[in-house]
Order: sequence, then C-alpha cells, then structure tokens
Amino acid sequence: MIKSLVRTFRGPSRDPRMTYISRPMPRDLRDEDVVAALEIALGADSNPAYLVETLPAALKQVTGRDLQVLDRSVRDVTGAFSKIQVMIRDGDVGMWPGYAAMSYPLLSPSARADQTRAAIIAADATDGEREAPAGPKPGWEPPPPVVRR
Repeated sequence: MIKSLVRTFRGPSRDPRMTYISRPMPRDLRDEDVVAALEIALGADSNPAYLVETLPAALKQVTGRDLQVLDRSVRDVTGAFSKIQVMIRDGDVGMWPGYAAMSYPLLSPSARADQTRAAIIAADATDGEREAPAGPKPGWEPPPPVVRR
C-alpha cells in the first residue's frame, strides 16, 4: 500500500521512452522495470514498431514474469500520422473482444513476409512469369455499362 501511495505522489516516469507504453500497467510493475526493459528491447531492435515482438522477452529478463504485450498503435489512412504504443498486461486487463478473433497480427511488415509473398507469386505464375499479375483474373470481364432511360 505504501508503494502505491509513493507511486501516486511521484507520478509516472518522465522518461521519453515511456511514451511507447499505454496505461494502465499491471499494478505491481514498476516504471523503473519498464524503462529497463525498454532499453533492452530497443537495443535489440531500434525500431519501436517491433516492441510487440522484443518487449516480452525483455520484460521476462528484467522482472522474471511472463507479461503479455498488446499493440495499441494508431495510424491514419494516409500514413501521415502514426503513434506507436504497446500495452503491458497481466491477465485479461485491457483485452477487447475483437483482439483474439483477429486473423492477422498487428506487426510491422517484415522482410520475411515479402520473401514469402514473392515465393507464392512465383509458384502461381504461369510460363515463368516472376511478376505479380497486373490485371484482373484471366477470363474476367467488367460488367456491361448501365443503360439509362
């Protein structure tokens, strides 16, 4: 109880790397531990978009606990604005119903995904084509124009 009272008076950490962490955090996780884990995770990969992948291992190393990290990043459609944030959780705190039902991960595209995509296109290509098909599927034609009366 005294620890939570001290945390209430001191407030959250002022470290600029804490902007990548969304609140709330687990009750017994100190800001100092998170900053140490962020230092390890950003040392492994300096791109903060990969914190979802690197932060769980760093948190395990610092705290000795298996904590889950959820992506809470926001981006606009044009790509002009993006804010990268992750949420550290222990249990079902902060779990929204659609997150578990998602069919794709909220991770940055990787080089391996591009290699896999190229391999799939190469396997589907006919007559030795190595490029993605430029047009619609073969045999498909657009519908006729609408006749107005």
